[in-house]
Amino acid sequence: MDPEARRRACVAFRVKLSRDTGVNLDATVCEALLGFELTCTGSGEEVSLQSNPGLFYASLGAAIAKQSLALVLPDHEKVEWWCYREAAEVHEHPGGMGALGDCYYTGQGVTEDLAQAFFWFQKAADLGDAASKATLGVILLHFDPRARVAKDAARGFALLREAVDQGYGPALYLVAQCYLKGEGVEKDAVHGVSLMRQVINQEDATKAGAERALTICYMEGRGVEADTVQAALWCQKAATSGDAGANELLARIRKCDYCGSTPARQLCNRCLKVRYCNHQCQLAHWDRETDAHKGPCKEHRRRAAEASQQEAGGASTSALQ
Repeated sequence: MDPEARRRACVAFRVKLSRDTGVNLDATVCEALLGFELTCTGSGEEVSLQSNPGLFYASLGAAIAKQSLALVLPDHEKVEWWCYREAAEVHEHPGGMGALGDCYYTGQGVTEDLAQAFFWFQKAADLGDAASKATLGVILLHFDPRARVAKDAARGFALLREAVDQGYGPALYLVAQCYLKGEGVEKDAVHGVSLMRQVINQEDATKAGAERALTICYMEGRGVEADTVQAALWCQKAATSGDAGANELLARIRKCDYCGSTPARQLCNRCLKVRYCNHQCQLAHWDRETDAHKGPCKEHRRRAAEASQQEAGGASTSALQ
């Protein structure tokens, strides 16, 4: 962009921003913003206001949100919202539409308005934006009257599946939750657990949530055999990944299965599935009149033996092949 064109663009930028938001940027700051050559997330594509204005404004808003620009901006949240609005309304950029929807959804830089958020998420989703499909799916799964749309769990789940198929990783965690809870799809806890394991392998922001979900599955026997040892292992992983409530949950898991005291560091020495605070509790639990451990312990060991035989058989078959 030649100097004169840059000067005109800077004036237009300042005037429009001031008119729409009341934010008055210094001319030097404004010129610096317009001069940024932003690298777009994912594609690595270099964009400028001249080469791709829609992508430029969407990327500029994201850079301001992450505070990755070496500038001090007054009312930066308003400037962020305005950049997304320029990308969405003026240049019809799908990513900008989705980001604008996020601003209205959270009240970032603008008054919270879930109806407006839904409108922009829908427009972005119609243009193929995977992140917007995922957010739209969540809104439809969990009715919120502020969005002024009826609950439609089946459609919400379908949108989440589309987002996953497009490679949007965070949506996989939401799909797994749908299978665990039976929201928008027939409940299938075994498949839900399998998907949660895939989520963990993605190593993204949903990892801690997936580890916590597996903790609860092992605690309650949803999709897997109940196993307090495995529950504790997954809970420790969730804590390491930053789950805020993991340590409190871990304390609940480590209670004695007989008396409820904590910490219970001793495992049943036969099945290794339940915890006790001492040997006396283990003996008392073994033969008590109701909910005795004797029967379940035997069943745990039988299943473990069958699983071991199947693994050994599979290994033998592989060796023969």
